[in-house]
Amino acid sequence: MTSPIAPSRRIRMRSATGGRRGGPTGAAARSPAAAGRSAPRPAFPGASGPGKRRWGGRCVISSFDRIGRMRTGIGTIRRFSWSTSPRRDPTDRIRSMRISRTLSIHVMRETLLYCTLAFLVLTLVLLTQNLLRRLDDLFQVGMTLADVSTVIQCIAPIAFSYSIPLALLIGILLAIRRMSTDGELLALRAVGLSPLAFLIPFLALGMLATSLSAWILNSVEYASRAELVLLFKHIAARGAIIEPGKFMWIGRHQIFVDGRDRDGTLSGVMLHDPGRLHPARDDRPEAEPNNQRGLGYRIFAAQGQFVFDASTYEIQLDLRDGDIHFDPHDEAPRRYERIHFETFSYRLGVGHLIGTEFGPTRPKQMTAEELRTVLVQADAGDPLSELNQRDPIEYALEIHRRSALPFAPLLFVAIGVPIALISEHRGRNLGLLFVLAAAFGYYALGSLCEAMALGGWISPAPARWFPNLFFLGFSLVLAQTARNRIPE
Repeated sequence: MTSPIAPSRRIRMRSATGGRRGGPTGAAARSPAAAGRSAPRPAFPGASGPGKRRWGGRCVISSFDRIGRMRTGIGTIRRFSWSTSPRRDPTDRIRSMRISRTLSIHVMRETLLYCTLAFLVLTLVLLTQNLLRRLDDLFQVGMTLADVSTVIQCIAPIAFSYSIPLALLIGILLAIRRMSTDGELLALRAVGLSPLAFLIPFLALGMLATSLSAWILNSVEYASRAELVLLFKHIAARGAIIEPGKFMWIGRHQIFVDGRDRDGTLSGVMLHDPGRLHPARDDRPEAEPNNQRGLGYRIFAAQGQFVFDASTYEIQLDLRDGDIHFDPHDEAPRRYERIHFETFSYRLGVGHLIGTEFGPTRPKQMTAEELRTVLVQADAGDPLSELNQRDPIEYALEIHRRSALPFAPLLFVAIGVPIALISEHRGRNLGLLFVLAAAFGYYALGSLCEAMALGGWISPAPARWFPNLFFLGFSLVLAQTARNRIPE
């Protein structure tokens, strides 16, 4: 009868045929009676015996406890069973190590640091680009510093929808590059970390960024655009576009008034239109309904009334008791024309000051319910004459844009990690060039599909979702290419 095996004890198995590797030893080997008796039952089932393979060599057990678990340095095998198959080389049985919570938190914290820095820089660049492009014109219409602060608050959510995915992509690249420089990736490879396990912390950040982008696009962005339009209406209603005693450019027109009352009454009005060609102001495209011949002219009026039309974003000047002086024509330089009027209405377009995307009743300023209502009206045969945009495809594209674009951060994670691993030892700027090219390709493909949808080539739903599907397949190809960067 064999004695029980003590836990955590190193045991060396001996073969039942004698010697160190087989057979009985000592008195049992020398006694003829012992040779005729059957071999004792082995202590471990399957170690030896009739009809079963014997274990070759030694069986070493480290920390074998009473409930049948074998503890090793990497993990715990819940159920341990004795195998009778030939023992294989240890390299054939290497398993990928699962990423630990501590390592995941370290990778996420490292990535968040670089993502935050990239987010601040990209947001500042986008805000500066959009604000400086219109800052001169906005101050010309009388915008104060308080109004500028409100404009920044309105433009910021629009910039966030693009800066969040780009910041995540750049942050992933910089974090992996830093880990590679300090040898952390080499250590992860040494312990057998799998590519899928290494991708988990970045996917968690991507899901967080996707949720944030979905909230911004579906709940904040359209409200910010509508608030920006409302702000401009309030500025125009204050009449700050025209200030007494100052020559002011509004588009290609120069206007001067001696005085202005609170009710919008003007006195001593002078308005100058330089004509069709003007070296200083011809870079501002604007329709000229008042000047059909392309000649420059000056309008002088004793009185006038300032009216702002919020539906068309135009200023209407109702002038009284004045003259129109036309510049001489090139074919008749000595000919002079002057027209006297009792009343004259002149309209100035100011929609270009804040861009056409902020026009009234645009699809990007509507809620999802309003967009669906417009599509129902269009399907019923309504011409949508009361709306600024009468093409129902624009509203369908906006609905699918708010559903498809939030997945950009998750796709950028699936693309950025393989690119960072592939370009690990190929130069510092090469990886950044690759990820920026991938981001540009994503948005360029989206714009191309949108143009094709507006042209009637494809329907709105495939136009918005095709970039996501294409880059999902592209990320799978990159992941397959980068598998050997962290071996399984």
